[in-house]
Amino acid sequence: MTRRRPDELEFTEPDDPELLERMLGCQTAGAGWVNVEPIVEEEHQPPEPGPFAFLGGSIHRVPVATWMPGRRLVDGSVKPTTLGLQHAAGPRIAWKLRDLGLPVPSGWRVTQDHPKRGLVVTVPADADNAEVMRWLLAAASATCAVPSTGTWRAAIHAGAG
Repeated sequence: MTRRRPDELEFTEPDDPELLERMLGCQTAGAGWVNVEPIVEEEHQPPEPGPFAFLGGSIHRVPVATWMPGRRLVDGSVKPTTLGLQHAAGPRIAWKLRDLGLPVPSGWRVTQDHPKRGLVVTVPADADNAEVMRWLLAAASATCAVPSTGTWRAAIHAGAG
């Protein structure tokens, strides 16, 4: 089976209409996910990790944020939406974000906060996508170890997830 390449979209605002439309499409289809990362100018790109990078901490100096909509279950209920953030900001990033004025919103739940595997948060499936993306992009900005342009690149995986 051949994997389809994701569609790419560049945007600057978390409530970008095309981004929100694509997120809604994934929700409606019950499949897919969106990976988002800040665009970094070439002169600020971190060096490629060496062959033994897996022995150290996270290599995600430019964070990768993931949004995956909740899935409808056979019984009609819907699993929560899942957010992921791969970063190189060290352990207990949820606490660090809180201290920066970006606490995980009430009703959301941290399910993983690990320096190598990243932060995973579940969000009620009916949460407003623009608000979810606003928090996720703010968290990614706060964990970016290099200067970024303020523009984001989304890779939209619309296939089965």
